[in-house]
Amino acid sequence: MATWLETCQQQLARLEITSVLADKLVTLCNKTNEDIAPELVQKLNAEHTRLNRQLERLHANRFEVAVIGLEKAGKSALLNAWLGQEILPSARERCTFTSTEIWSAQTEQDQLLFIQYYSKEEITQLQQQRKAALDNTLGDKERKEIQEDFDDTEKHLQAIHEFTKQKNGYTQTFIDISEINEQLQSAIFKNRAQSLAIKRIQIKTVRLRSDRDIIFHDVPGFNSGIQMHSEQAIDRLKGCDAIIYAKEMKQPSITGPEKEILLIADTEDPNIKVSDKIFVVLTQADALDDAIDFKETLIKHRNYWPSVPERRMIPVCARSHLVESGIPSEDTLRRSKAADDKNKLKKLGITDGVIILKDTVNYYIDHERSEVLQKRCDALVNNIRYYAAEILGKLEPLYEDITEGEAEEDDLLGKEFNQWWGREWQRIKKDFDVWYAESIQGRKEADAIGAEHQELATLHAAYDEKIDGLLSNLTTGQMDELKRIYTAGRTISMPDPREGNYKIREELFREIQQKFETELTDQLAQSLQVLIDQIAHKTQSLLWETHDVRKTLLNADESIEQARIRHGFQVLFLRFGRVAVEAFIAKPLQARERLLNERSAEIKTLEAFYQGEDMSKQDVTHYLRYGLWANKTTATTPVVGRTVKTAIKAAMNSESNLPLANEAVNSLKKQTEELEKQPEPSNFEQVVAEINSDLAALNDYLKNSVFYAAGFVTYCNQELERIRNRFKEMEDNDRQWIGLIRTAVKYEKNPNIPYNIAHTRRDFRLQREIAIELKEARNSYTKVY
Repeated sequence: MATWLETCQQQLARLEITSVLADKLVTLCNKTNEDIAPELVQKLNAEHTRLNRQLERLHANRFEVAVIGLEKAGKSALLNAWLGQEILPSARERCTFTSTEIWSAQTEQDQLLFIQYYSKEEITQLQQQRKAALDNTLGDKERKEIQEDFDDTEKHLQAIHEFTKQKNGYTQTFIDISEINEQLQSAIFKNRAQSLAIKRIQIKTVRLRSDRDIIFHDVPGFNSGIQMHSEQAIDRLKGCDAIIYAKEMKQPSITGPEKEILLIADTEDPNIKVSDKIFVVLTQADALDDAIDFKETLIKHRNYWPSVPERRMIPVCARSHLVESGIPSEDTLRRSKAADDKNKLKKLGITDGVIILKDTVNYYIDHERSEVLQKRCDALVNNIRYYAAEILGKLEPLYEDITEGEAEEDDLLGKEFNQWWGREWQRIKKDFDVWYAESIQGRKEADAIGAEHQELATLHAAYDEKIDGLLSNLTTGQMDELKRIYTAGRTISMPDPREGNYKIREELFREIQQKFETELTDQLAQSLQVLIDQIAHKTQSLLWETHDVRKTLLNADESIEQARIRHGFQVLFLRFGRVAVEAFIAKPLQARERLLNERSAEIKTLEAFYQGEDMSKQDVTHYLRYGLWANKTTATTPVVGRTVKTAIKAAMNSESNLPLANEAVNSLKKQTEELEKQPEPSNFEQVVAEINSDLAALNDYLKNSVFYAAGFVTYCNQELERIRNRFKEMEDNDRQWIGLIRTAVKYEKNPNIPYNIAHTRRDFRLQREIAIELKEARNSYTKVY
């Protein structure tokens, strides 16, 4: 015989396969409800629910026992006797509305007490149910108890609400179960407000078999007049593997509420007889007077439970067991005399029955429950297979001729759709071009002043702000740092101004280059991204907000595109920005002749593109050579608007065409200019003044020359034009937009598209889906065993 664990694993694998088939059958029935009889669908749904519930129990790998019975049948006393400790009060104050769970713990360190409280809303609901119950017909005793609960709740409502605030409940670990006795007595027996607030008590203890994941549920009685209590008991029955039914020995009958219990147990687990999993525990067995009366009463009980094996109908006297074990509460002692109880049991010819009950339950756990699980799973699988055969038998003849191919459905969206889309695409292109010209496109002279789009003008302003920020926050530019570098290796009183100038510029040049290579281009890319987002939004709008338009237009990974744009800005900037930094910062005034000769073409280009307000500063060569701006009465006309190549060519031609005949004049001019050259700094203050002057000039040229020479605006317009052309070419050349719109129309993903599929087309698609799912269900059916 297979062990419990082996049986669980086998049945879990089996039911998971069956569950796949059941899911497909439910889906088919929902789509073809007119083809399947409602009664068959109802049966399938009920069996599907039971199948899922059994799967949950197998996944949890627990054995759950519901301890149920009528109120005052001795359930709590029975559990106390089983645990060998009287921790669950069994007097009137037991709080009939509390559900208690006893869990097996693997070790003593795993033992704990957990108390869960009702929420404030649940307390209100309970009061409403108590009030409704009092309006119904009740017995005197039950009416009295419910009225007491209602009145006490109203009386202690404020204190009860304090307990409801404990969302996580109360938790206490313990080694010996007696450690939680006081806490439980206080919570359930002594503190009325707390007892009324308790929803569930969970005790994990090694007093249950630690080699099994076992849970005993002590649930409210079925004959409670409160709906919530009855619902809790029913819920426990739905999920239980076995039932310990507490029945008073002196009541050999089955009352109305007890019949309801058995009916629910049978309905929720119709594949297993109640007799296969129930233990009838005849409580308070010592209540009978003599052995003859006991035997006659026991026979009557067996007549009411003819299908329950005799070994699972056990008379028990929990109170006597507690007294005999020396662990009774004061209340139990008051109601019992040890000698009398022992003599009475001996007179009746029985023991207290607790050990027999434990042995019987353990035997069931070790040997019988595997057979019960096998029987339950066999029935579940067979029922699902039976319903599957009926459903497939009805649906397959109706849908077997439906094509699975896409071609026939595509024909339904063929000529008519293509003609409609052709007209729509021409309109979309026209609307897009008009919008682009009005909202995005700049004037022809893209890099000229005032020619930028509003967002590109913002780009220029952001660029200027970034330049100011970078140059004004240089670490090397701080006065303390300048002094440190200037005097490095020497004393402050005897420094070498020339060496200090070189050292400062070396550090300054390195820092500026590093910042420009890493921090400048993000702001430029963000400004361009605003315009790209506008184009993407417009295309999305023109295509009726269809999903994936933006992703298709800009490529799936936009981060790659953004990185490419940032790199483009960086390359453009460094082409001229690096020259400007080198020219103004790298060397002191007295050491720039070689640089002026080697970088002559680039410097002339920067001059040609200069657009500052003071055009006397256009002659940057003069400044770099003499440290002073040329005093010109007239300024050379700027060449902005030309390309970089033509600007460079114009700048170079202006030098090469000077008449050779004027050499003498030039020589005289050079001698005059030498007199104008700024003297070399002779102290720290003069070095700083020269460097600050160069930084100011660099700032000016970065903003008013490098920006235009780099062609940022032209680059932006090229990127925007590329996206514009891509949008149109994706349809004109690759027919991508028609595919996207066709899919959205075909599967009705976008109600904004002004093209409706006729009912016949939807019917065709649904029928094809059913045909495919039928084949999948048939395939699943063959795998069920």
